[in-house]
Formats: sequence, structure tokens, C-alpha cells
Amino acid sequence: MMKFLISQRALDHNDFQKLELKYQVETGSAGPYSFVTEKDTSVYNGQRLRFFIDGYIRDFNCAMPDVASQTENAIGLITKQWPVPDSISGSFSSVIIEENTGEIVICNDAIGVYPLYYFAGEDEFYISNSLIWLGVFSEASIDEVGLFQRTYCPEFANIGSRTLLKNVKRLLPGEWIRFNKSGEIKKKKYDNELYQNLSDSILPLDYWIAFKREISYCLAEEENVHIGLSGGMDSRLIIAGVPEGKNMSGHTYGQEDYYETLIAKRVAELYDAKFKSYSHPELNFPSKEILEKYTIETEAIYLNHWLEILEDQNKDNREIMLVGDMTESLQGRNLPMKKNWKNFKQYYLGRKEYPLTQNTSEKFEDWKEAVISKYTGLVSQKHLNRINVELTEKQIKNEITADLEELFLRIEQHNLPYLELVSEIFTWFTHSRIPMGKQILILNSNFKSLCVPMSVQILRLTSNLHPNLRLNGRYIKSLFASVKDLKSAAGVPTSQIPFIPFNSPEILKVPIWFLRSEIDDFLIKRVMKSGNPKKRYRVLKSFNWVEVYQQPKMEAKLRSYFEKNYLGEGYTNAVINGALQRRDLEQWPLSNINIINAAALNAELALLKALKDE
Repeated sequence: MMKFLISQRALDHNDFQKLELKYQVETGSAGPYSFVTEKDTSVYNGQRLRFFIDGYIRDFNCAMPDVASQTENAIGLITKQWPVPDSISGSFSSVIIEENTGEIVICNDAIGVYPLYYFAGEDEFYISNSLIWLGVFSEASIDEVGLFQRTYCPEFANIGSRTLLKNVKRLLPGEWIRFNKSGEIKKKKYDNELYQNLSDSILPLDYWIAFKREISYCLAEEENVHIGLSGGMDSRLIIAGVPEGKNMSGHTYGQEDYYETLIAKRVAELYDAKFKSYSHPELNFPSKEILEKYTIETEAIYLNHWLEILEDQNKDNREIMLVGDMTESLQGRNLPMKKNWKNFKQYYLGRKEYPLTQNTSEKFEDWKEAVISKYTGLVSQKHLNRINVELTEKQIKNEITADLEELFLRIEQHNLPYLELVSEIFTWFTHSRIPMGKQILILNSNFKSLCVPMSVQILRLTSNLHPNLRLNGRYIKSLFASVKDLKSAAGVPTSQIPFIPFNSPEILKVPIWFLRSEIDDFLIKRVMKSGNPKKRYRVLKSFNWVEVYQQPKMEAKLRSYFEKNYLGEGYTNAVINGALQRRDLEQWPLSNINIINAAALNAELALLKALKDE
């Protein structure tokens, strides 16, 4: 993600001199606007338009190799038509400057993992894909509600258009806004095309043809293709869909003898891809310098496993990295289904149709109340005191509710027939959009990271699969069973169900899955009961969080993150104490995402303050 910032006021040397402390920047102009960009950021031209793109945009009506024409045609169309027609696809956010009128259009795809921020004050107007840059130029202060959401709300993420900065908004999922040259909003539109043509008759082969076309257009100009290869079904779809003649390289994190690594390697070999695994478990608690580096570069520290790959790369040559489905859409993982033996027997083993819940106005209101209660129930005076927030509990709760209502309205505009789809799209607009999306953003530090399954047309197609087709991975099973390109990959076991092929009968797979889960649970409880971190952690060798917390320098690194503390002593002490309890096996040593979130947030605040002070 190469950073840019656009303003209607002339940016002078003093404005961007601050950024030169941490970034290499250049300045330019387009129509009545000034802009500052990271060095080597692409600023596109065409049809009297200047535009910036994060991600990729393609026009299927143009010849495949001609990416420049595809992009220019698509951008020209986006200024006039939203949502885009079926000839336009991609996963993107974009700023489009109309040089003759001085108006600006900003937009992002239906999920919006590539962030785009804007600030429209009385005398100032800024647009940027960097919250830190926008905060430095606008001198916006910290938003206490945004701070609370980043520290205590689910996913440690802001809700809706809320950000960490006052009056600075992030584009909502599928949002399109036209500004006049004074920074006033002239018009807003929304992409509500997901789930609009639900069908139980989309053939696996037709889906696969569409999927391969998307990948072909995405990679039209690429010779070398990198793939984040977990060995799961999403990454198998991607590697199988890459056109012949590309030089493929699969990358995964973990030691060579981890079970998950061995699975990923087998998949790579099936498709004649190079393969490399990376094991630097100490990077799950990186040095303060590495944490700050990726905060500066990406503002997307979240899952530090990716650092094991990134720290081993040559940044001078940023090539394409394809990653799996961050919405987990095709496998229906975010479709809620009650987990009990009856449902398992009838709808998983028996493959009966699950009785979906009709989305009536009453049930929708009940669902909204449950979500609001979950989020606002996290607000307490103790939590507010820990992060030195001055707003009252009632004020924070009211603001969180307003932010949720913003997302509820986006969901309501889709007119979804089933409550299960309501829950799924809410997860896409929260969990997938920000924390999962950060995986795409952090990979952009050394690669050009793209997620084809989240592209406009593929996500529309996937959402139109009737939910009963997607539940329990039914559709993905039918794909691997019936599509020639995928059948060889179906013969490889998965990480969750070892030893036997993915395409084995469920009557064989389920007992193995159950047995492995039970043995893993037993081993975990044994480690905790004994207090001995050297005891076996899993039945199959895989990533060991117990060992990560036992690193000799873990505590020193942890405390270094908060040497300059912008989150409050109460909050950071709670984070540090929780980590030490995991180290000492007083708590189960789960993933350290909550700890790293706090460290990354503190680094963002420190960077904002340092650049503003300068």
C-alpha cells in the first residue's frame, strides 16, 4: 500500500517536511488539488482523470493483456455508474479527480478492506489511504470513542465510518462519494448487490470458469506469482486457478516438519510451484523496531505470523501475492448454525436442508438489539478509567450504538431474506473488513497483495449461492469433486482432518476429526495442569504458542512496546500482566493478537504525536 494524501489547499514544504522523518515523499498537483505521495506511488491518468488505486480494477470488456485500458475504462465508468456492472471487477479503493470540474469521487468495493479516509472541515479537506498521514496534516485530535473501540470492542476495530481521529471518517463498505472542489459532499451511493440473486442451481463448473477468469485478468501482466499457501481449501482454489505459464511460488509460515507445512508443500508440488516455509517464532513478539517499521509502512500490525515471511523478503521487487478468502464466504463459515448433535447428524452427515430463519422486521430488530447489547456491554467505568477516557459510560454507549446503526442501515439496504445472511454480512462488514483485511495490507509492505475471492464479481457470485449450498462447506466439496483442475488437490488431507484425503467419505473423516480434537484438548489440559511448558502440546507437530510465550526476551520486548505510553497505565498493565500469566501457564497461552493490537495501537499514537510535534 503506497500512501497518498490529497488536499484542496496548497501543501507547502513545511507540511510534508514532517513526513520526511519517516517516509520518502513526493509532491504533485491535479486540477485544483495538491497531493503528497510516497516515492514511486502510481498516479494514473486517463480521460481527463487523475486517480489513485489500492488493490486492482479490471474491465472484462477489454482485451486481457491490456491492463492499462481495463483500468482506465473501469475508472471512467465508476465516475458515472455505481454499483459497477458485471463487466467490472476487482478488489479496490480508489480516488478519482475530475480535472475539468475539480470534483472528486472516492469509492471502495462491497467489503472495503483497502481503507480510504476523508476529513471535510470548514476550511480543510483531505483524502488519504493513511490514517497517520491524514492525522498529521489535519492535526485532528484523538477520538475517545474510536480509542475505546480499538482497545475493548470485538476485533479491536473501529465500527462503521468511525476512526481513531475526530471527524476523520473511513469509507463504509461499498460506499461511493462525490465531493465538490470545496470538499462538500454532493452525492453518496452504495453497492448493495450482494445476495441479490440467490440460486441453488449455480453449477460448480460455471463458478470455476468465473473464478479462473478473474484470476487470469488479475494476473494479466504478471510472470511471477506468489501465493500465501496454508494448504486449506481457499488457497488450493487459488493455486489451481493460476493460468499456465506463470512462475508460482508458495509461501507458508511454520517449521518444515509441522503437519500444516507438509500439507501446503504437497499442494504446491501438485501444481509445479516452488515452495518455501519460514519459521521465526520470535517475530510473534517482534522487537520494538520491527513493530514500528510495519506500523509506519502498513498501519496493519495484527497477525504476526506474516512477519515470519515478510522479514525474509527483498522489498526492492514487489511482486503479486495472492491470498485466500478473508470473508470465508465460499465455505459458509460465518453462517450461524446451532452446533448440536441433532443438527450435525441431520445437516452435516445427512445433508438435509437447514431450516433458515426468515428475516422479518421483528426478528431483525431483535438481532440488532442483541448485537448492540454485546458491544455496549463492554463499556464500564473501569475500562474507561484504564485508558483515561473522559466521556461517560452513557456517551460511549450512545456513540457505539450510532456506529452500529450505520452498519445496520447498510445491511438493511440489501433486503436479505434470511437472518443467517444478516449475521454473515455483519461479520463481513466488521471482522473481514478490518482485522482479516489487515493481513492483505501488511503483505503489501513487500508484495502487491490481492484477494481474488473478495473481488466484486466473485463475491457477488459466491453470495448468490443459496446458503444451504454453502453451509458446512458443501459447495466447495462439490467443486473439488467435479472440476478436473481441482480433483488432484482433493486427494490431499486437510490440516483439520489429518491422514485421509479431503475427498474421503464423511463417515471416515468425522471420527478422525473428533479423535484429533479430543486428544489435542487432553494434551492442552495436561500442560496446564502440570505447569510444564515442555510437555507435548498437540497430537501432530504444529505451531506452539506455549513456546512463544517462553522466549527469554518476551517480557523485555513486551515492556519496550509501552516505554512511551499513550494508552494509560491501567490498560497496558492489564495487557502485560495477562501476557505474563500466559507465560506462567496461569492462563491458557492463546494467540497474542490482543497484546500485539495494544502494542500496534500505542505505536500508531506515538507516531501521530511525534510527527505532529515535529
